Amino acid sequence: MAFLLLLQVLLLLLCLAVYFRHKSRFPLPPGLPRWPLLGNAFAIPTEAQHVFFKRLGAKLESKILHFQVFGQSMVVINDLKIAQDLLDKRSAVYSSRPRSRMLMDIMGIDFLFPFMPYGNEWRNRRRIFQRYFSPKNMSKEQDRQLEFIWKGLLPNLLESPQRFPEHLLSCLGGMITSSVYGIPVKRSSDPNVECQEHTFLVSEGSTTGRFLVDLIPALKYVPEWMPGAGFKTMAREWSFMVNRVISDMYTATLKGMDDGTTRECFVSWSLNEQRENDSGETNLQSGILQETAGTIYKAGTDTRLSTALTFILAMLLHPDVQRKAQAEIDAVVGSSRLPDFDDMPHLPYLSAVLRETLRWNPVLPLGIPHLTTEEDIYDGLRIPKGSMIIANSYAMLHDEDNFPQPELFKPERFLKEGKLNPDVFNPETTATFGFGRRICPGAQTAISSLYLVMASILALFVVSPELDSEDKPIEVGPRFSESIISRPLPFSCRITPRGDKKVENLLKEYMNFEII
Repeated sequence: MAFLLLLQVLLLLLCLAVYFRHKSRFPLPPGLPRWPLLGNAFAIPTEAQHVFFKRLGAKLESKILHFQVFGQSMVVINDLKIAQDLLDKRSAVYSSRPRSRMLMDIMGIDFLFPFMPYGNEWRNRRRIFQRYFSPKNMSKEQDRQLEFIWKGLLPNLLESPQRFPEHLLSCLGGMITSSVYGIPVKRSSDPNVECQEHTFLVSEGSTTGRFLVDLIPALKYVPEWMPGAGFKTMAREWSFMVNRVISDMYTATLKGMDDGTTRECFVSWSLNEQRENDSGETNLQSGILQETAGTIYKAGTDTRLSTALTFILAMLLHPDVQRKAQAEIDAVVGSSRLPDFDDMPHLPYLSAVLRETLRWNPVLPLGIPHLTTEEDIYDGLRIPKGSMIIANSYAMLHDEDNFPQPELFKPERFLKEGKLNPDVFNPETTATFGFGRRICPGAQTAISSLYLVMASILALFVVSPELDSEDKPIEVGPRFSESIISRPLPFSCRITPRGDKKVENLLKEYMNFEII
């Protein structure tokens, strides 16, 4: 008996020796002291986490950090090269996603493929997306974008400029609604477009760690009536709203295909292609297509709207930048027509403004977390299997080594001798839209729509401060929300027709469209 006890003690000591030897050889990345069980749960703030992680990295002199929250390993990457080394070059290990308990288990919304774990279901949905949103369909989508800007956004801004957030939503959300479902869209206050603002609630639910149930999964079994279980009431209401909207939109498209009122779109094109091929190659089932369409509808508007609002705010705060961009547009486009996509290569300063807008306020400052499927060693540091990997795009796009004075809005940082500088890394292709196999597949469509929105507004309008009762400019500062998506907090400004442009004449043929 004594021998067996001694043997157990020796085995235990051997295991501990191996553990600490392994730990000393490959330590975890630097982090904060941890409490037993709780880990760093109360050390990480609930707001402005991207700023906290950046400052902590500077304090600890490390571009990669490690935390543990209720037993969950979490690694934060503040450096572009490290993100590329791990998420791009080692994508076989870093391409999955942590499961959002609030979104998937409580809300029951498990079909949004950007949040799916890496695997066949994710591949099927992404493949369906890419078959339609491919280069061969790009010109068709750009024509749709032009239509919504010329017939919707610009007339709306001329008639009621104070409602610019609503008009941007109507335009950008209308593009997505038409692109995905092909149903007619009102140029203003379309209920199907306004529903997209409601689906912004999904962003709250999808923020891993936003709710305690994401960190303590057992809380999903707590009854809704118990004190502190308000998250379950929220989940039920949000889930009902989102699922109803997505189901109704898909049904409306099918009905429109039958009666001939649906224009070509993602849903109709995908169904027609499947019928023509009848090969089953895309594994296209009604449920999968409906879910993929709902994902695009939900995810396509939030980020574009946030970027467009950031652009308006930047023009308000930096009138010198606005004037330079307008001068360039005038020199290329002239005064007798509106900008179009053929102008894009000839407007480097405007392209720099777009890049700086994406850099200045990254709309997904912490991206969408990745998950490691195997333990990994990087630069002598151990990254445990099952770690949540957070790529802090805010820290990368505000890195003083790459972008001096990062808090300033300076499009010139992307230019050299009047041309775009290829030596400055481009937020259109790096950090903003994710990394590796999980990079956003709709990035190019989003960039083209934002480019034309910006060019069109600057070609016809001036953004200036709103005046108070004493005709003094109302001061506005760069303040942003703290959700998974960063957008400017509500602000007021004036958007008025440029005095040197015959705006009404340029828009005359587009003013009377109520349906696009």
